[in-house]
Amino acid sequence: MRDKTIRKENTQYEIERHDAKKTSKKAFTRFILKFGRKYLPSYLFSYILFVRYFNKFKREIKKNKSTVKFSKNLDHINNFEFKLTSQNNEDGIIEHIFSKIPNKKNFVEVGFGFYEFNALNLIKNGWEGKLIDFDKDECLVLSRLLNFFYPKSKVQILNKAVFKDNINELVYSKANSEEIDFFSLDIDGNDYWVLKELNTDKIKVICCEYNHYFGNNIKITIPYNPNHIFKNDGCHGASLHAFHELLKSKGFSLVAIESSGTNAFFVKNEFAKEFEILSPSKSWRGVDIHNTIKQIEFIKSSIKNFKFEQL
Repeated sequence: MRDKTIRKENTQYEIERHDAKKTSKKAFTRFILKFGRKYLPSYLFSYILFVRYFNKFKREIKKNKSTVKFSKNLDHINNFEFKLTSQNNEDGIIEHIFSKIPNKKNFVEVGFGFYEFNALNLIKNGWEGKLIDFDKDECLVLSRLLNFFYPKSKVQILNKAVFKDNINELVYSKANSEEIDFFSLDIDGNDYWVLKELNTDKIKVICCEYNHYFGNNIKITIPYNPNHIFKNDGCHGASLHAFHELLKSKGFSLVAIESSGTNAFFVKNEFAKEFEILSPSKSWRGVDIHNTIKQIEFIKSSIKNFKFEQL
């Protein structure tokens, strides 16, 4: 009995020791990043980020295809969805759409995470284009990682904050092509107002993240606020109906909503005959696969007390 007690105490000691090491390591890493961000030149700091995230990025780009669906009220196009390096199942929908639309393999994505974004699988398959994000760390590390893993890729990375006043300049300055085959927008804030100002004449397909917490029969957005900061409180972006009406006025049709209820895909009307045109009310879905139950309740509470703009 005494031996068992000793073994149990030793096991608990090892667990606590292991946890203490992990905590110390995380604290040291935070210190190094904070120091580097403040005092080191960008090319040196980007190397630190590269070393830190190298294995994670490598794992992500080599992951097997996932075909798990997140809701049941699906349309035919959802049969084609899958996840490789997108946040949810956007990869499969993008691949399917461009199997039916002539393209020059050109993209622009506004708002990204360095290892999980819509254009990453396109880059793996030889597409070229532009990535825009306000987070300096994300831009620095992704630039290093793409240069290492895809040295032949032609991708411009811009570390810029995006506003309705500069969106066209950012998207079309030094464009790699006269046309943009795929445009993706996810800035967790003034998405509606930015998209409203964007010149979409040369864009074939638009993917935008809608806020499913706003429901399926309402046209609302947050008021434009150039100082908006994402807080994961649900008070960002716009409803699916708001995006649908906006893009309908710009000559686009809704052809896909990814099964987690995160992103909607719109195709220029001249190519829409290749797809089933969807109703935003019937095809809307909202399944939060990234937040806890407690966080979801907080989001719903925050939305009730926020003054949105009716459209």
